[in-house]
Amino acid sequence: MNLLFALKLFGIVLVTALISIGLVSACGGASDSELDDDLTGIEDELQSAGQSSAEVLPPTATATPPSNEFAIVGQPERFLLEDRSLVGIGDWVNSGPLDLDQLADENKVVLLDFWTYTCVNCVRTFPYLNAWHEAYADNGLVIIGIHSPEFEFEKSLANVQVAADRYGIEYPIALDSDKETWDKYGNHFWPSKYLISNTGEVVLRHFGEGGYDEFDLAIRSALEQAGNEVTAIARVEVASPDRSNSAHTVTRELYGGYSNNYLPDGLYVGQDAYYAVPDTVVDYADDGTRRHGQFFLNGSWTNRESSLVAGPTSIDSPSHVAFDFFATSVNAVLGAPGESQQVIVEIDRAPVSINEAGPDISWDSNGNSVVLVSDARLYQIIELPEFGKHELKLKTNSEGLAFYTVTFGVNEFGP
Repeated sequence: MNLLFALKLFGIVLVTALISIGLVSACGGASDSELDDDLTGIEDELQSAGQSSAEVLPPTATATPPSNEFAIVGQPERFLLEDRSLVGIGDWVNSGPLDLDQLADENKVVLLDFWTYTCVNCVRTFPYLNAWHEAYADNGLVIIGIHSPEFEFEKSLANVQVAADRYGIEYPIALDSDKETWDKYGNHFWPSKYLISNTGEVVLRHFGEGGYDEFDLAIRSALEQAGNEVTAIARVEVASPDRSNSAHTVTRELYGGYSNNYLPDGLYVGQDAYYAVPDTVVDYADDGTRRHGQFFLNGSWTNRESSLVAGPTSIDSPSHVAFDFFATSVNAVLGAPGESQQVIVEIDRAPVSINEAGPDISWDSNGNSVVLVSDARLYQIIELPEFGKHELKLKTNSEGLAFYTVTFGVNEFGP
């Protein structure tokens, strides 16, 4: 690793570590002793940065809280941001430009939902948002989805429109492609919801999944206070999965790009060669080693800022990404340039069965379970009938396949 790059990485790790401590203190109420422990742990991680043979940290919360049980509770206390106007919005989907002050003048209650279309936690909330829109849009509620992207390709208006169509989203969507509104509101999580009364007051915030009954009641209360009659409208109820009773843990989100692999919660790749030089083609050999919370590579891959990109391959020697996981579902953000590419998916060294397959799995004429990857998006690969530990392998014979991230779920059904 060259010196300049090493110094840059050290700076990124240090700054992010300090920010992380601040977030723990603000959101988790950490004590001084707990912060001392955090500092000690960060010092240890700085010393071992780039050494993927270091002991892997247990699953930790990411920017997308993994399930209802881990969601951050709603926050009804006063929201201190006085100017809540939307800034930096480039385009709109399903609507022309909307202004919060004008909506308040029209006696509207507004629900701002910060999301991004590759976020599986956001995907799990869409049924509730769509149901609220259907139930209350004619009675004073305006939902605005603030699309604040995680990846560069999510900034595309066409891509957001395709995602809105895929998930049946009909309420207005504002493209916050440079995350100016995200930053103004001080966000750290996808999804984040802000319920704003007709007087412009934020009456409820909620970060992550869950809290749907609480939010439905808050919506109804805000609408009634604005003079809308909602007693004749049934409470919104959405059939949602429960957490698997046997799920005692869940594998953390795994990132392909080096912008996440050098952070305190990083070291997602189990081979040291990944960490030598960025933006470099490396030929990997997967020797079968597995460590929970890491993935292992075979074949030619380039480590890029936000993804791993497959290099030249052959039919006889495909490249692959392999990892062990604890979950009921597996979802991967993948992309391919040009025409669609076929990715072979194996679970426990065998094709995925129909009882294990997510909606994006199909089968070729040879009996291989495959995902056809074209647009860069979230692909729902595995939905198991029971929670358990398994190995998953994604194999490609095509140059250019981009592996961004893989996420895991522990619900009885769904992504």
